Amino acid sequence: MNDKLLDPPVALVTGASSGLGRATASLLAAHGYRVFGTSRTPSGVASAPYPVLALDVRSDASVAACVAEVVGAAGRIDALINNAGQALVGAVEETSIAEAQAQMETNCFGALRMMHAVLPEMRRRGAGRIVNISSLAGVVPPPFLGAYAASKHALEALSESLAHEVRPHGVHVSLIELDGMRTGIAFAHAGRSEADYAGPRDRMLRRLVHITSAGGEDPSLLARCVLEALQSEAPRLRYGLGPKVAALLEARRRLSEAEFLRAVVAPLGLWDAPGGAA
Repeated sequence: MNDKLLDPPVALVTGASSGLGRATASLLAAHGYRVFGTSRTPSGVASAPYPVLALDVRSDASVAACVAEVVGAAGRIDALINNAGQALVGAVEETSIAEAQAQMETNCFGALRMMHAVLPEMRRRGAGRIVNISSLAGVVPPPFLGAYAASKHALEALSESLAHEVRPHGVHVSLIELDGMRTGIAFAHAGRSEADYAGPRDRMLRRLVHITSAGGEDPSLLARCVLEALQSEAPRLRYGLGPKVAALLEARRRLSEAEFLRAVVAPLGLWDAPGGAA
């Protein structure tokens, strides 16, 4: 980081108990950052080369207490990496209002709480970096991830507006839109189940579990991308990360709806008959 920062820079990484967050926090620690990770249950986290603090991003009080603990120990927070998240799988019709609200509460409002907590001091010092971990789903929403995609869409909008607002104050905001990564994320199931959606929904869930548990890209790719965003003198607003992100974004921009369905959605193989995806 090349802002008005002291050495070593202090980084707070949410959701750092495993997967993407742990890989990111570990890499930052290896590159000289003073890292604080978080978990809702820090007592159950395996040994890490950084302290892991208790944090529930759904709670105003928990966010305030966590940020106060970091500032009390390190004096400031130079970089916030909003990684904590969850994913709900289910058709939009199967998703209850309460389930959609819970998805937004963690993935969108949780990140917003964290940004609210660190921004006043960052603006006062005229320096700071915020990296929000988004998803390709936040730009190209797939079937059966409607609530998750909506939460990432919202995070994208908040982040882009915020980036414009705080740039004059020396604070930089970046989004990392990832796809096909071994995130290790746990998928919650919508409580309601409709038989008409069962086959394609379950096939989508199996596909997601395979990618995020064994078949996807290594979490170290995200960690290196976060490090790049933190160390760049001119960090980008958006970083696409994953083997097909660039191609899918271009297809969504260039193709008609019918062409996109035929070229991208139908090949997912979720429906027994091609008509189900077109």
